[in-house]
Amino acid sequence: MNDNTFEIGLPRCRGLVFDGNSLLLVRFNPPEEGDHWQIPGGGSEPGESLNNCLVRELREETGLIVEPGPFRYLCHVVDGNMIRPHMYFEATAVGGSLDDLGGMTSEETEWFVERRFVERAETLEIPAFPQHGVWTRVWDDRDRGFPETLYLGTFTWNGARLVSTVGTQSKPIS
Repeated sequence: MNDNTFEIGLPRCRGLVFDGNSLLLVRFNPPEEGDHWQIPGGGSEPGESLNNCLVRELREETGLIVEPGPFRYLCHVVDGNMIRPHMYFEATAVGGSLDDLGGMTSEETEWFVERRFVERAETLEIPAFPQHGVWTRVWDDRDRGFPETLYLGTFTWNGARLVSTVGTQSKPIS
C-alpha cells in the first residue's frame, strides 16, 4: 500500500450505558497504549449488524447484556493507512453481571484492569486518549437530552497515542 491509499476498516461499536449519574467504563493496560479507561466496545465482524456487534462487544468486555439504543456519535480513527469508523450508541443493561469475565478474549483478559460504573465527577477527572475521552462531551449532551447525533472528528494514531481535533470538528449528522 502506498502513502496515498487508504483502507476503510469495519466499524467499531461502543456503548454508552448509564446507571443514574454513572457511565460504564472499562480500564485496560495493553502494552502499545498503556493504562487507560475507555467506553466499552469493539470491532464488528464481516456481515455482523451494528446492533449485534454492540451487544456482543459489551457482553465480552463488561459481562452485561444490553439492549441497543439510539446512535449518538461517529468519529474516525486513522492508523497508518487504515481508517476505522467508531460509532457510539446508547444502550441499556438488561442482564448479565460485571463480575462475569467469561466473555473476554484471552488478549482482553491479559490487559484487563477493571470495569465499573464510574460517577460523573470521576469521569471528568480521568485522563484518557481522545477517542475514549468522549465522556466529557457525553455528560453535556445527556443533560441536553442528546438533541442531535454528532460527528466528533478524526483521531490519528501517532505511534504512541491518539491526537484529536474533538470539539473543533464536532458537527451534527443529518
